[in-house]
Amino acid sequence: MLKNRLVGLLIILMVIGMFSGCSNGDTTLSDETITEKVKLYYSDSGNEHFMIEEREIVFSKDQDKYAIVLQELINGPVNLDLRSNIASKTIVYGTMKQSNDLIVNLSKDFCCFGGSIAEIIAVGSVVNTLTSFDQEINRVKILVEGEELIGLSGNPRGFMEPFDNNITQPEVGKEVALYFCNQDATALETETRTISVPADISVTDLMLRTLEELIKGPTNSNLHKTIPAEVQVNKVEIDNNIAYVDFSMEMHTQHWGGSTGEGMTINSIVYTLTEFPGVEKVKMTVEGEPISIEHGPIEEAVGRP
Repeated sequence: MLKNRLVGLLIILMVIGMFSGCSNGDTTLSDETITEKVKLYYSDSGNEHFMIEEREIVFSKDQDKYAIVLQELINGPVNLDLRSNIASKTIVYGTMKQSNDLIVNLSKDFCCFGGSIAEIIAVGSVVNTLTSFDQEINRVKILVEGEELIGLSGNPRGFMEPFDNNITQPEVGKEVALYFCNQDATALETETRTISVPADISVTDLMLRTLEELIKGPTNSNLHKTIPAEVQVNKVEIDNNIAYVDFSMEMHTQHWGGSTGEGMTINSIVYTLTEFPGVEKVKMTVEGEPISIEHGPIEEAVGRP
């Protein structure tokens, strides 16, 4: 009995010694922290141009770097000549990185804008700040209380690329035609939708945004989606009247399969993109390889049947 008590006391003393050793001034925390210089995007005093303020952030490997950067942005500029258009009460709930895209979730305070220009600059400051890391983030989607941020047109903004650094461009509503599967899975039907995009958006960027809307699925309850919700559009290009579209691997791994499902997916993409003037066919790939859902790889560009 006495021997067991001595062993127990020895174990307790060892544990106390371990914790006291961790509490002294010589810790390894400094070896685990990272110091990084970041670019925070604000505006000039007249809310006409984006301005950059550099700042150093310190974080550990297990912390959300992008959330820390966003909090620094929300804290506002040190330079009194710069202006922040983001409410200081805005809370960063967290971020989620998907390949080279980033989704951020903010509190509803973010939407307390002082007008349409202030809104564009606030959104642009978040996007430009988070895409300023070299080869880390290409696009940013903003959620507010878990729901997609709505643009000036009344539609979700979706994933956004960096804004023009010199002067903000107002957004406009563009009407696009999306093709979804009908209730009986026998044909495609059109759903017209207005999306919010920059006034000077390129044709390929507009096509990319249109495909993202197609992936979201229909608003009409009598229609059905044709592309898995997890799919992302990696790239869109146009050459010789052919649209080249590259999708993420989820087009293969998350697709429900079946010959009918494959046909609806392929044709909905082709019909949607050939609505654009000059586009006659679509060449589809998945992570650079020919799309292959049910019947093997589709090597050639596909036109409307």
